[in-house]
Amino acid sequence: MSRDFCALLAILIFSAVNAAPQTSPTIVPQIRTNGFQLEPLNQEYFLRIEHPGGTIRQESVSQNEDGHLQVKGVINQPFEDQDANLIVTYEAGPNGYVAKYSFGKGPPTPPPDTPLFLSPGALKTAAG
Repeated sequence: MSRDFCALLAILIFSAVNAAPQTSPTIVPQIRTNGFQLEPLNQEYFLRIEHPGGTIRQESVSQNEDGHLQVKGVINQPFEDQDANLIVTYEAGPNGYVAKYSFGKGPPTPPPDTPLFLSPGALKTAAG
């Protein structure tokens, strides 16, 4: 993980913890820049980072019924010199951290589709 990303994540967490209470609090602000997407949705968020070298990281964080945070994610890192890819899927929550990995040749496994985030107004319009 790059130092810039760590600093950005620390700032986001710090600002979320120290933010004044709102009627509809969010965990993180919405950010969409080249190669970086952070989408809040109520008490959840979705993160996608595309590194210039081809590594893709996607992560979602939600809160379960007991109020515990549940993190699920995937990292897809190409190793072009070996014509192979490392895929790490992980989950973290009240029961600990579990990671699974695979390393193999061939085309990379695409990460799960990016969820589509629509405003409440757009959802009402689509519903009719």
